[in-house]
Amino acid sequence: MRYLKIALILIFLLLALVFIFQNSAALSVAVDLKYGVGEYVLHKSPPLYIVIFCALFLGVIMVAAFDIIIIFKNRRLLKKQKKSISELESELAKFRNQPLTDNGVTADAAAVASPASEA
Repeated sequence: MRYLKIALILIFLLLALVFIFQNSAALSVAVDLKYGVGEYVLHKSPPLYIVIFCALFLGVIMVAAFDIIIIFKNRRLLKKQKKSISELESELAKFRNQPLTDNGVTADAAAVASPASEA
């Protein structure tokens, strides 16, 4: 599965490079951007490939942030589950170490009286 992911990433990068080289003239066209905050307005004219690269980079950063959040949630859940498992195992060990007596009948007497021992 890991090799399939690497192959898909390499194919995507190859297609991106082919796209960039075939459209280098169109991608270097300046784009007019206006950033306005209140009365302050900033005019910029970056090339189109910078705008595309920034959008891709911000998308990668957002996906990485969501993945980190999921990783932390999974770690917290795993820690809770391990704690629960250890508590249940200690309870099970406590019940395993109890003697098998019920109404004065011991485990040896119960084994002798069972029908499986008669056969």
